[in-house]
Amino acid sequence: MHTPAENAIVGKLPGRLITLEEGVLLPLTQPLVRRSSGQYARQRRLAVLNRWIRKGILQVVGSPWLPGFWVLRPEVATRALSAIKQQRLPVKLLLSVTSEPMRANKNWSSFEADPLMTVAVQWTSFESYGQEMKKKYRARLNKALKSNSGVEVRVLSADKAEFSKAAELLAATLTDRVVAMPENLEWLLAMYRECFGPSFQMHGFFLQGALIGFISTVEDGKLLRAMHYGSIENTPQDFYSYAMFYAIRLGIEGGFEKVSLGRTATEIKSTYGALPEANYFSFYSEHWFFQQVLKLAQRRYEPKSYILRSPFK
Repeated sequence: MHTPAENAIVGKLPGRLITLEEGVLLPLTQPLVRRSSGQYARQRRLAVLNRWIRKGILQVVGSPWLPGFWVLRPEVATRALSAIKQQRLPVKLLLSVTSEPMRANKNWSSFEADPLMTVAVQWTSFESYGQEMKKKYRARLNKALKSNSGVEVRVLSADKAEFSKAAELLAATLTDRVVAMPENLEWLLAMYRECFGPSFQMHGFFLQGALIGFISTVEDGKLLRAMHYGSIENTPQDFYSYAMFYAIRLGIEGGFEKVSLGRTATEIKSTYGALPEANYFSFYSEHWFFQQVLKLAQRRYEPKSYILRSPFK
């Protein structure tokens, strides 16, 4: 039911555990957020949700700090809810990320999220990946590689100075681009390192000896997940694409079947060959107030529009 990485860390996350009837464990966590995410929430008309998170009302099946993990089928989300009730856990408002909208129960409200963008690996080398691209997109790939040819890449150590700098880069990149992110991003990166061990790596990009950006990955069976991206403001041209191509190279050369590039930047990720996987933010509440607010939010919520590109011949 769950991926190897999900099974490996389910008991290591801060929060409670939900036990389903068949003995499957799921984490139940409570987000803590920093105020820097408020502008994004207002732009996407999610300010009410942001306030609920701040007040500690919202609880999450899975973890808000692990996007792409525990995307549940509707029937599994329903069983998780039943387990929460059986364990008499006090939950006013529940969030589960689901693969489809929750329609079986009127107390659920589902909102279409940005899709998870995944590259299915079909090549034996990064060079063959580029050769399969149409001329236009192959030129973009070569341009990104050339513009960043002076960048040195190495795996960041557990050195506190490097982790602190990476956390600063992550904060600068995510501010006003996400609904919720933790106050202490060093804690977030350390949590990944402690939970995933050697399966988690932070790949640092250095220019003239200075760290200008990083991308982190988690090995999850045959899936390589790109998790965090951060950079300084003045990076070389096409640096973001360079970092994404680097993750794809790792997936190809590491023998993975898929590379997940996460949410956001849907259109540009499609130019790398990533395809969308639908997912929904599904909320459950039996309280009349939250039900009415969620109904109003459904009428106002605006899923982000995008155009998918086809980079391959």
